[in-house]
Amino acid sequence: MTVWIIEPRDPLIVRDGRPFGPVPGARAVSLAFPFPSTTTGAVRTRDGLDAVSRFQPSEIPRVKQIYVRGPLLVELDAGTGDVTRWLVPAPADALLLDLEPADTTRAILKRLVPLQLPPGAGTNLPEAMALVGMARRDPRKPCGKAPRYWDWGFFEQWLLDPHDREVPLADLGHNGPVRDARIHVSIRPETQTADEERGALFQTRGLEFTHLPEGRALSGARRLGLAVATDGPNLKPGIAPLGGERRLVFWRQSGKMLPSLPDALKEKIAALHHCRLILLTPAHFTAGWKPAWLLEGREGVVPSLRAVALRGCQTVSGWDFEKGKPKPTRRLAPAGTVYFLKLDGDSAAIKRWVDTIWMHCVSDGGQDRRDGFGLAVLGVWDGTFHRMEV
Repeated sequence: MTVWIIEPRDPLIVRDGRPFGPVPGARAVSLAFPFPSTTTGAVRTRDGLDAVSRFQPSEIPRVKQIYVRGPLLVELDAGTGDVTRWLVPAPADALLLDLEPADTTRAILKRLVPLQLPPGAGTNLPEAMALVGMARRDPRKPCGKAPRYWDWGFFEQWLLDPHDREVPLADLGHNGPVRDARIHVSIRPETQTADEERGALFQTRGLEFTHLPEGRALSGARRLGLAVATDGPNLKPGIAPLGGERRLVFWRQSGKMLPSLPDALKEKIAALHHCRLILLTPAHFTAGWKPAWLLEGREGVVPSLRAVALRGCQTVSGWDFEKGKPKPTRRLAPAGTVYFLKLDGDSAAIKRWVDTIWMHCVSDGGQDRRDGFGLAVLGVWDGTFHRMEV
């Protein structure tokens, strides 16, 4: 697959579903990050353009078979515009706590683990699944500056060796695109002047794909973009609209590949016969939070689910251009969700299984996997259920 970079030229608006019409005081509010359906639709539309840049409806059956993985947030080189840093959503099995005395630049990173209930205790979790939390109580408050996106280098360490420690927040990552609010006024088409009689003011809130590290001058701002990997054969670099209000983005091919699977990680998972699976994009499962396709036997391995750490759910819909009507509303397991799995199979089979899952999509439906929902990576878990202390 080839990695393509989508760099917004203007603040990107990814509509959140609230009504937005030609009425005074209307607000177009953006999601915090695009769903895979937004970037996948853009990839397939661009791949299906003819010689004069018009999409051909006859191409719909073909482009729907194009695989897309992503989007992932990336930092871009100021000169070449290529990827210099991969960023991923913060995993749900990590908790940042404030230091005492307070330090706004550092925090305590705590690992959340499957818990063994005290004698006589029980839960209403299905299939005897375990709770996930801190094994030992910690009275410190959650960090108010916990980054929403982690640097890949730090995240890879978390996959290989998750443990409690003090961390500099700047090394961990940052909050990604910032919201940009703008006030607009309706323009009279006949005079190209403001329509002051109706008072048609409206607001748009988009995502500014720029990161300014704390304490840096404006000249030190870093360029951000979206990265997708796809097997689409007809993509071309250039500028095109994306999202609400048809804001412009630049498309260009990257010389980089998606982050690769560390050999040490594969060896550890094969030896432990357990692992964590972390979602990098939201996933759709028929049973809500619980996967089905992922738990099917393949490559000689049968996974079983032992615990899950997730932060609520996300809701997605959209417009079906093929059918000309809204898509059904669906609930998704959000990016950052962590599944704790037991792997039944020999070490060689587990290594093959790991290769088939790493940086692939694990949603239940085949079309959802092609659309980029449920992009996943794997991390170490030794299968231990920690004793819950009070």
